[in-house]
Amino acid sequence: MHTVVGTPYYVAPEVLKGSYDKSCDIWSLGIMLFVFLCGYPPFEGDNNKEIFRNVLKQPLTFDPADWTTITDSAKDLVGKMLEKDPARRITAQQCLEHAWFTSNDIDQNHAGHDPQLLIADKLEVMRRMKNFRQPKALQIEALTFLVN
Repeated sequence: MHTVVGTPYYVAPEVLKGSYDKSCDIWSLGIMLFVFLCGYPPFEGDNNKEIFRNVLKQPLTFDPADWTTITDSAKDLVGKMLEKDPARRITAQQCLEHAWFTSNDIDQNHAGHDPQLLIADKLEVMRRMKNFRQPKALQIEALTFLVN
């Protein structure tokens, strides 16, 4: 596991550094969970080089405009999955045992909220998941060819 492979938005920092193990899969799942919850990836850029630089250097942030309705336990899980140090990153077993998966309680962020609002939040997450699309390399190349 020393070859740098992966899709730019989902590749773990240690993969970019050329030495990794199975914890890089937790990173990729954390990226997917982040996207499912807010509708865009946490480390963006105008090109692959910029995305890779942001994966390596940019701190993880939760923009309040998009994360206010997301529970604290969901943010905690995403943060632990997107820990840049693979030795400190949560394991698959720890993910499954995390409060976000195991608790039926509404956390402090949602205490006193109408259950209908929480359902609306879930519908918003589904809408964001549905609307998130990343252009494929072939599409980009075809459009570039057509423009030229």
